[in-house]
Amino acid sequence: MAEEEVKETAQEATKKTKKQYVSPHPDGGWQVKLEGSSKATKRFKTKAEAEEYARELAKKQGTQVVRKKKDGSFQKKK
Repeated sequence: MAEEEVKETAQEATKKTKKQYVSPHPDGGWQVKLEGSSKATKRFKTKAEAEEYARELAKKQGTQVVRKKKDGSFQKKK
């Protein structure tokens, strides 16, 4: 495979990887929600608990974790 083809394949795989979103829940607390899902996978009192759960889930499912701030904007990667 040519180098360009390998890069293209890696980029396609990244685009197809679903994401676990850690975001504020409308009724308070924090939620972990799979991309495209209408319901939260699980709710938490703290963001730290939600992030830990999302990381574990992402490892098992081969997904990525995307964190949001309380105002709904995206948080930078660690």
